[in-house]
Amino acid sequence: MDELLFYNSVGDASKKHSTSFGFLSSIHSSQHIGQYRQCYSNVNGTALTGVGGEHKVIVACKGKALIHVYLHGKESPEQTIPLPEEISCLEICPHPDSERSWLLVAGAMSGRLYVWELDSGLLLTVKESHYQSVGVIKYSKGYIASGGADSRIVVWKVLDMLTDSHKPYAIFTDHTQPVTDILINSGLINDIKLWSVSTDQTVRCYDLTSLALVTTFVAQQPIQSIAADPAFRCLYIGLANGTIRVINLFQAHPQTQIWEQVGGFGKIITLKDDLELRETFTNHQTGENPVTKISVSFDGTQIVTGDSNGKVLVLDVATKQTVRTLKQLAGPVSTLKLFRMEANVVSNSALKTAVRTIPVLKRNLVEDSDLRKHEVHRKFTDSQSPQQLDLDKFLDTVKSEQKWFSNFTGVDSTVKQNKENLRSELEELKHSYASMKSKYDALYEEHSKLLMNSE
Repeated sequence: MDELLFYNSVGDASKKHSTSFGFLSSIHSSQHIGQYRQCYSNVNGTALTGVGGEHKVIVACKGKALIHVYLHGKESPEQTIPLPEEISCLEICPHPDSERSWLLVAGAMSGRLYVWELDSGLLLTVKESHYQSVGVIKYSKGYIASGGADSRIVVWKVLDMLTDSHKPYAIFTDHTQPVTDILINSGLINDIKLWSVSTDQTVRCYDLTSLALVTTFVAQQPIQSIAADPAFRCLYIGLANGTIRVINLFQAHPQTQIWEQVGGFGKIITLKDDLELRETFTNHQTGENPVTKISVSFDGTQIVTGDSNGKVLVLDVATKQTVRTLKQLAGPVSTLKLFRMEANVVSNSALKTAVRTIPVLKRNLVEDSDLRKHEVHRKFTDSQSPQQLDLDKFLDTVKSEQKWFSNFTGVDSTVKQNKENLRSELEELKHSYASMKSKYDALYEEHSKLLMNSE
C-alpha cells in the first residue's frame, strides 16, 4: 500500500500558465505517476473525487470564471466549463448513503457559495455567505464550514443549505483578520470540533454542538495553514515566516504525570518561542515564505508541506528531517491531497472505457421542472453478488483471534475435549481406584496378621 500525493500551485500568470502543472506522485518512493497541464488555482481551489479509474480532478482556474476537469492518466484538460464568476475554493461532499461524490461546493470571490449536484450538473442553491471572497471550504459529518477574507466562519448543515433556509447553523466572528484555513475533526457526532487559523496569529477551536469557543492558541506569526495528526494528538500550523509549529493537544501533568488535554473552557494559550526548535520545523526557507499547505500521512509519521515558492517537501515527524523533495511548482502551492492506495491504480488502459466528462455545471438556479425531470448520469458496472456470511467460519476466526490475544507466550492452553472422552476417562479412573483400593485392603489385612503373630 502506498500514499499518493496530488499537488498543484497558483501558477505563473506572466508565462500564461505554460509552466503551471499539477502532479501526482508517491511520497514513499521516487515514483512519478502523472502530470496535468495548466492546472492552477487559488489556494484550496482544487477538488478531487478520488484517484484512478473514472475519478476526476476539478480545478477552478485562478483569475478566470472557468473550471478545468482532468481525467487521471491524461495530461491536458478533458473539459472546460464556464461559471457565473471566478471561484476561489472548492470542496466535494460525499453522499450520506455512500462514499461517492455528491455535491460540489464552490466559494466565489464575491462571497457567495454555489452548490452543484455532480451527477446532474444542477445548480441547487446559491448562498450569500460572506461579505468578501471565500478562502476555504471544508466538509465533515453533514456540516459545511467556510472561511473568508471578512474574518468570519460560516457553518451550514447540508440539508439546511439545500432548502430555502437562508439562516446558517452558526457564524463565528472571533477572528479579526482573514481566515486562511479550517480543519474539522471526524469524531463522534456530538464531539465535532472546528479548528480555524487566521493571519491575526490565532488558532481557535469551536465545539459545533454547543457552538462555544473552546480554546484559543496565540502564535508569534500570521498563520497560513493547519493540519492535524490522525489521532488528533497535535496540530501542525504553517506560519508566514516559513516555519511549521507543532501544537501538542495533550501534555503530562507535572505532579501526577497523567496525560491531560490542553486548553478548554475558553482558555487562551500563548505559544512561547521555541528557541531549541523542539516543536518547530525549519526545513523551508525562512523569511517572507509562508507555508501555504500542510498534509499529514496516514500513520502520522510524515507530513507534506508546500510554501509560497512552490517547494513541496516530505518531512519526518520524529527527526524533523527532509525525507524527500518533490518536483517544484510555478508559484505558491495551492493544493496538497493525500490518497492511500496502490500506485498502479492510474493507467492509460482505463481511459478507453471511462466516463470522460462530468455534466456541464448550470449557471442558473434549478427550477421545479428540472427537479421533476432530474436526469442523473451514472455508469453502472458488473457487480458481484454479495457473499453470504458463513457464521461457523466467522466464529472460528473470532476464537482464533481471541487465542492470539490471550496467549501472548505462544502456548496454546485451550482445552479441546468432548463429552465422550471425558466420560471414558472418568470410567478408567473409577476402575483404577477400585483396583488400588482392593490391593490396599489385602495388604492391610496381611499386615495386621503379621503384627498379631509377632505378639
